[in-house]
Amino acid sequence: MTVSGLDFRQTWLWRQAFLNPRSDSTTDEQEFFRTQYLSIRERAAHLVSRIAVDLPGMTVHDVSHLDALWDTASSVAEGAVNVNPAEAFVLGASILLHDAAMSLAAYPGGLAEVRATVAWKDAVARLALASEEGGGEKFDVENPPNDILQRIVPDVLRRLHAERAEELAEQAWIAADGSQVYLVEDSELRRFYGPTIGQIAHSHWWSVQKLEQEFSEDLGALAHRTLNRVDRVKLACLLRVADALHLDSRRAPRFLRAITNPSGISALHWAFQERLARPHIELDAVVFTTGQPFGREDAEAWWLAYDTLNSVDRELRDVDLLLQGRGREVLKARRVKGAGSPEMLARTVQTRGWRPVDARLQVSDVPRIVENLGGSKLYGNDPTVALRELIQNAADAVQARRKFQKRPADWGLITVGLLSDADKVWLVVEDTGIGMSEQVMTGPLLDFGTSFWRSPQAMEEFPGLMAAGMQAIGRFGIGFFSVFMLGPVVRVYSRRCDKGQETGRLLEFRGGTSARPILSPAPKEPVPIDGGTRVEVLLKIHPYQPGGLLHINSYTKRTMSLATLVGAVAPNLDVAIATLVKEGAEPVARPGDWLEISDFDLVRRLNPTADHSEADTPKADRALMQPIEGDNDQVYGRAFISPSRYSYSPDGGWVTISGLRAGRLHNVEGILLGEAMTAARDAAQPIATKEALAYWASKQAELITAFVKDEERQARSAEVVLECGGELGGLKFLKWGTDWLSTSEFEERLRSSSEIAISFNGEFDYDEDQDEVHPKEFREGFKGSDDVAVVLKHDGGILRAGNNNWPKSITAQPKWSDSNIAEYTRNLIRHAWGDDLQEDDEDRVVGKVHFTDIIRGVTVFRASPQTDDPFP
Repeated sequence: MTVSGLDFRQTWLWRQAFLNPRSDSTTDEQEFFRTQYLSIRERAAHLVSRIAVDLPGMTVHDVSHLDALWDTASSVAEGAVNVNPAEAFVLGASILLHDAAMSLAAYPGGLAEVRATVAWKDAVARLALASEEGGGEKFDVENPPNDILQRIVPDVLRRLHAERAEELAEQAWIAADGSQVYLVEDSELRRFYGPTIGQIAHSHWWSVQKLEQEFSEDLGALAHRTLNRVDRVKLACLLRVADALHLDSRRAPRFLRAITNPSGISALHWAFQERLARPHIELDAVVFTTGQPFGREDAEAWWLAYDTLNSVDRELRDVDLLLQGRGREVLKARRVKGAGSPEMLARTVQTRGWRPVDARLQVSDVPRIVENLGGSKLYGNDPTVALRELIQNAADAVQARRKFQKRPADWGLITVGLLSDADKVWLVVEDTGIGMSEQVMTGPLLDFGTSFWRSPQAMEEFPGLMAAGMQAIGRFGIGFFSVFMLGPVVRVYSRRCDKGQETGRLLEFRGGTSARPILSPAPKEPVPIDGGTRVEVLLKIHPYQPGGLLHINSYTKRTMSLATLVGAVAPNLDVAIATLVKEGAEPVARPGDWLEISDFDLVRRLNPTADHSEADTPKADRALMQPIEGDNDQVYGRAFISPSRYSYSPDGGWVTISGLRAGRLHNVEGILLGEAMTAARDAAQPIATKEALAYWASKQAELITAFVKDEERQARSAEVVLECGGELGGLKFLKWGTDWLSTSEFEERLRSSSEIAISFNGEFDYDEDQDEVHPKEFREGFKGSDDVAVVLKHDGGILRAGNNNWPKSITAQPKWSDSNIAEYTRNLIRHAWGDDLQEDDEDRVVGKVHFTDIIRGVTVFRASPQTDDPFP
């Protein structure tokens, strides 16, 4: 039996390798390797003592933790595994180094060296993006504030520690006198065993499957020192199992917890580990027990213990499968007693006053949830949404490859096609993007609700990508599942752009989300030749049939071309996009062309179902389209004011999210750049600043005044200009008698008047309860009075999404108020006649139909007699 205690030299492994007589080793050999290990331990103890400084709150990672691993390794190896002195030296050194890089002391250059790593730059960029998206303050990624540094340093050290451990056995530190010092002082051992020690130390963060790939052969004997080889797979398995099993109170001393006062998840780790006794072996199981039961107040800590021991159980089982497959020695333990069952574990890891029942919230019908939240229940029944989401995924992949391989900002292509196979039609979306590994295709791609680009796995798959400025369109991890709105049969071909063709994979869905997908090596041809992804979906509705992709819902039963649809869905994408035709790829749009193409072509791209030709487009409209720009020439859109006739007019421009259409605009034709407000991306907030919008609106007023002769349209446009915070200039905004007046013209009239009656409800309509004329007579014969003015009733809002009314949300105007023109008119009258004017609501004759008076309610303003002329 293993002797219990703190001295690692009493453990079975130590005695069996270094003290007990052996047939394969001399006592001199045992003494040599034992002495060399103790020398390394003395230096490593100083190094790991710094971990508590740089990662405060973590459970014990000092030399006592490293010594304890001789005990936990012995518990699973005793009587089952033979470890010779050379192997014990390598194992012990690997134990000493496996966590030693979790401090800045492991880096001779200190924090400056860590900050120069790709992992640091990725972590800062990821945190900055998360802060910005969460509404937090922006910070300088080159010089983060102290509170950010305190979050990043521990995160990066944890992320790098296993990889850095591989270098520590051969790494030199510079002493005060300029000499070099090493953890492994013996140069012969450092050169021969150093790389293997580093690799085994690193391997505790690898998957078990990777061990056999990397350590396929034993390391031969070091000449003149030993005849024994080193079984690297065996030692790597011992290290990872020993490390996983060290969860008892030696790792979380109660007094140390009191003085360090850990918080958050760290506090829970301390809470459960301080209760656990040293584990022991029963038959083939590791048994964990508690001295003090977990009370109700410690339930969360118990569940963390349960999850942790389940992870240990999986580690033991995976290691056992690996060792069994090699046909060599296997460990005594292959499982954790009680793992997988809260009730069974509670018999040894005891509770008091409550009983653990695995009653967590769970989803029993995952396919149904995915179908609802990733399909029509979220996106509606618009099949073009699925196409948009596929294009968005492709655009993210292209952007990632640009960043990863430092390609030009306009590099890359997305191709969309319809392929006919007998009576079947397949939609194909292919990109030249970064591509997916098998791990991504079977992991994050299928993980509903998790965005790969914002996950730690993205930083592991593509180091440096976040630091290079990768900002994916996709944020919610559900867009891919919208493809099943189009049909249940889906094929995904992909290959990473930096891997060989043999790594291409096909992930095939044959029954939507209800059937398990099939993964297989991809045939050579469908996979993009230079890497990337190709998605094929068998359309359940023919594209030209009602409900199909290219069907237009109108009485004319018209259809549109695929190129027209793609251009409408992605009108200003920053990736070139084309459609497949018989002759090859036909360009649809290229990065930035939305700022260069003609006004007519942009409007036609945005409204593909509208019946209009360039010849029918008013010349005035062609002169109005202008970019919306802010400081440093930042572009927020390209649009012109075009007052909608109806509140729910189908015409209008679009707000787009990263080049993909998201929400219909009112009163404006063109494009406003926006950001997503919902996971469905059917609601967006334009990103134009208050100042940029006001400047553009004022410029629109000038252009409309110059080019639009329709004075009623000018007046409707005036409402929109004011809504955007602009100045009207010479724009007509009010009709007095038969004349439409601009601001200066209205002020001139006020100078010579002392009374004005105004209808703020727009032009007068027939009222059957009041008017003693026939409706037709009213329509054809009504003539307004010269002393009555009319302000049109027009909604100047541009975008509504739920309770959000834009641009009122940025101009700080009251959400529910009189029209902008009504308030503007009142202010002009007050300025002209003073605040002591009279304002009354009266019924008054507002016009005639032939000889019949028409009476309506109006607002009458009267100037005070003593008012001085404010316009000398």
